[in-house]
Amino acid sequence: MTSPIPSHFDRRVLASGLDHVEGVCWDPQRHCLWAGGEAGQIYRVELDGTTTVTVTIHGGALLGLALDARGVLYVCDPGNHRVWRINDEGTYESFGDAIDYPNYAAFSPDGRLYVSDSGSFDEATGQLFVIDPDGTTANVTPRPIAFANGLCVDGTTLWLVESSAPGVSAMALGGGPLELVIPMERCVPDGLALDARGGLLISCFQPNQIWRWTSEEGLELLFEDWTGEYVLSPTNVAFYGEQLDRLALASLCGHDLVTVLPPHPGAPVIYPNRQSELA
Repeated sequence: MTSPIPSHFDRRVLASGLDHVEGVCWDPQRHCLWAGGEAGQIYRVELDGTTTVTVTIHGGALLGLALDARGVLYVCDPGNHRVWRINDEGTYESFGDAIDYPNYAAFSPDGRLYVSDSGSFDEATGQLFVIDPDGTTANVTPRPIAFANGLCVDGTTLWLVESSAPGVSAMALGGGPLELVIPMERCVPDGLALDARGGLLISCFQPNQIWRWTSEEGLELLFEDWTGEYVLSPTNVAFYGEQLDRLALASLCGHDLVTVLPPHPGAPVIYPNRQSELA
């Protein structure tokens, strides 16, 4: 059969045999991708597809990941109700207070780490936390959130997926209301990534879709895999490579890390300069 993914997206499988990874992030220092597995694995994925499990966290179920400028990894683990901080040697420790269902983490320019706490899919019980560099944790939820999920920051604004709304909401980093900016229908949005042209890419866990949104043109469906054979349950997404020209798609329901060539390269992610207390 013909793939439902148009050929100009240059769909490729970068790595296989992964344990239902949901989170993925690009490491510009080590020139690799990081992903988290369902049984607490931290995967290091090289650009040639070579994959290594560097850490396994007992009882973990790893979701979103973020990096700081020192290369320290911050990982959401709803299995242990924690955000973990992991250094290059594989040493890890809890960062911040316990959070019931930490799903995704994203840094703001001031070095604080925003973390979504999903809550129930059936009721709007999701929350939003922020963790200061010293671990001080604050609940900054402006209103109940309809399954808080993927996050990204564009310098002044925090973008947040409300999976069961469904849609994407926005809040000023300085605080204020959380407003639904991108209402969606008949889908489950999950991950976010900003491109260099001001577009917001939205991955949908169901029904296997990638959208692009701009304030001028609204939503555009880039592709949908109605088969689930080529792009299955895309959860978190991350631009990667020297030019940030490819997009990695994690898959909670599958075992592959798929990559595509989107219309525009990615915007640089915030990697804050912060001191780590890890040995």
